[in-house]
Order: sequence, then C-alpha cells, then structure tokens
Amino acid sequence: MNENKNLIYDIHDKPKTIKEWILYPIQMLMSVFVATVLIASICGTPIDVCLLGGCLGTLTYQICTKFRSPMFISNSGATVSAVIGALALGTTPNYLAVAIGGCIIAVIYGLFAILVKYKGIAVFNKIFPATIVGPVTVVIGLNLAGFIKSYVGLNNFDATIHNPIDPQWWVPVLVAIVVAIVVAVVSKYAKGFWKTIPFLFGLVVGYIICLVIELCTPMSFGILTELGKVEGLFRVPEFAFLKWNNNHVGWSEFLDILLLFTPVSICALLEHYSDHKVLGNIIGHDLTEDPGLHKTLMGDGVASMLGTWVCGLPNTSYGESVATIGFSKVASVIVTTIAALVLGCLAFIDPFQALLKSIPSCVFGGCAIILYGYIACSGLKTIFNNKVDLENNKNLIVVSSILTVGVSGLFLFSSSFAGVSLAMVVGVILNLLLGIKKHKGEN
Repeated sequence: MNENKNLIYDIHDKPKTIKEWILYPIQMLMSVFVATVLIASICGTPIDVCLLGGCLGTLTYQICTKFRSPMFISNSGATVSAVIGALALGTTPNYLAVAIGGCIIAVIYGLFAILVKYKGIAVFNKIFPATIVGPVTVVIGLNLAGFIKSYVGLNNFDATIHNPIDPQWWVPVLVAIVVAIVVAVVSKYAKGFWKTIPFLFGLVVGYIICLVIELCTPMSFGILTELGKVEGLFRVPEFAFLKWNNNHVGWSEFLDILLLFTPVSICALLEHYSDHKVLGNIIGHDLTEDPGLHKTLMGDGVASMLGTWVCGLPNTSYGESVATIGFSKVASVIVTTIAALVLGCLAFIDPFQALLKSIPSCVFGGCAIILYGYIACSGLKTIFNNKVDLENNKNLIVVSSILTVGVSGLFLFSSSFAGVSLAMVVGVILNLLLGIKKHKGEN
C-alpha cells in the first residue's frame, strides 16, 4: 500500500498492469542508458560489457540495501578522468590499474560507511551540511548540462569554420528542443498512466522524427547504420578481467592510481549522498536513515569495485534515475531492478543493443535538458527545504564559493581535481573554518 500520496507507487509497491510492468522499467532504462553508453564511449571501454556493469552494480547495491532503495547504479561520470589516466599507465589499456582504482573507491566508501554506522549520520551531516550538499547538487546538474552540446553535435562547432545554417548543425538542436517540449507537455497535460512516462514519449517522438529525416533527406543520424551492424542474436561481452594478464602495476603506478582515484572517490561519495538526500525528499522517505547511509555507501562501493573488474568502469548513483522517479512518481524498487536486469540482458542480445545504440544522441539531449535541469533544481530545493539562511554571511560565502568554483573550470594539481570535487573540498574547508567560532552578533 502506498503511504506517500505524492507517489503513484512507493518503494515496496508493484505495478498493477502489464503495460506498467513493461513501460515503467523501459523508461528508467532509457533515462540511464545515455550516460552509461556516453561514459563508456568517453573512456574507450566496450559499451556492451558496460551495460552489464550497470546491471550488476544496481543488483549489488539492491542486495546491500536489502531492496529498500529505488536508486539506479551505473557507470560513474565523476571518475572518468581517473579511469582514462589509469588506462594510460604502462601497457595500455591497463584494466588492472582501473581494477585497483575500484578497490580504492570501495575502501574509501567503506571507511565512511563505518564512520556513519558507529558515529551516526550527524557526523556526516556536520561535514556535509545542506549548505554544501545543496550547491554541490546544483553544480552537478550544471556540469552535466555541459554534455548536452556533445549530445547535439555542437561540441566541435566553430562558426568561423562551419556554416551555422547547415542542417547538420541546427537540425539536431531543433530535435532536442522538440523532445524537451514533448516531455514537458506530456508531464503537464497527459492523463493517468501516460502522464507518468513523459521521457519515453519524448524518446519515441524524437526517434521517429530522426528516422523520417534520415529516410527522406541526405542527412544521417546513424540509425540505419547501427541497425545494419546486427550480425546475430547473441554476443559475448568483452570482460575487463580477461585483459589483466596483459597489464603490470608496480609501486610507482600504484601511487599514480591512488592520486587519480582518491579525489574523485570523495567527489562521487558526495554525489551519492546528495542523490540519496534528493531522492529521499522526492519520495518522502529519508534513505540516509532507512536503509541507512552506511548501507547505501557500502552497496555503492562494492558495486564500483565490481564494475571495474567486469567492465573497467566504477559505478555510482544516477541523478537521471532520481529525476525520472521525481517526474513519474514511481519509486518502486521492482521497477528499478527490472530495468537493471534488462540492461544486463542487452549486453548479450545484439539486435536490442543495436536498436538502443541507434537512438540519436540529440534525442537523449532533449531528455537531458529536463533531467539535468531537474538535478540542479533539486539542489536549490535542498537549500530551501533545509531553510539555509543566505542572509547569514557564512552560508552565503560557502554557497557562493561552491557555485563559482564548480562551474568555473578551475582545477588543482591535475584536471581530475576540478569541478564538483574541487568545489566540494573548498566548500567543506570554508564551512569548517567559518564555523569554528561564532562571535556575538555575527551575521
């Protein structure tokens, strides 16, 4: 029985109709698919086995949390720079180095999990209060928004070289905007069940538009090319652990791995905390209390270690799944679990994998316009819901610094220590320094 009247299905509820059993998991799958594929593409790791990594990561997390959290776990964007750096060590690609990095992530998560379990959530909240979690979540959403340019093909666009009125440049942008409008309209005006699957509507409409354009004009989105790559029904993924024998890691490489993965682990950990607080606010159930932050951290840490062994990529909680749950009002763990299982099956089924790969990235970009903005707004809601007083000089400085550092492009020592990770560290330091002593009459 759903006790939260703001939700259609709560954590332990199950879909009631066949179409809900099918379409809710598909929508969740679609929302996390683009980031899973994109991160694998950026890092140069095989996409098929990365789908399996997301599946196993989510199932590992669900087991560790005893199926009491609907969060989806998949390839981590926060650790991309560390993975790329580790793969480049010694004999490349060095998947053994990435696997050691996954173990480092698991250890760091485990230490924080132990701290929370025996000292309580108050210790974690003292280090990462809403003054930090809120603006960092905003930064996460805004940084993710930067990927939308690559989704629509504008990443390498230069008006001095390329013709801006060439359909190759403006049509994908227009498709993305149309998809975003479809998602918004369905979310606002659709009735009943259809109102709960706005992103699936947007993906279908965007796909049809792109297919029609490709069939009727010289312009290509790669749909027919991807569909034509099907060679059979089943395929065996390229597991990362089968490539360890070709790699070597000495003490010097281990130090490099430690420096690469430690800062991004803290960054990913904060994203984990933020995602769970935001999802908790959406479903009206504090996931950091039940099943408990120590269990969610442990599940995420073990999932990251497993992911680096299987596909060469750590795992993390997905803000896209949080946004999807927020829009659809479906927080059922069974929906998340089915989506994970389907994602894993796609790693072995060539035609389905080809179909999903054939979805133009600009279509995903349209969904991202809503999803990534929703994540940023969730950070604002965290600030407002926790009544963070921005008239207080300390709070104002901490929030302002996090936002500025997070989106400025600043980095320290290496490009891996930038964005969310650097903003988080600066925020924690400022929050502790400015909170050491409260003077009488301090504002």
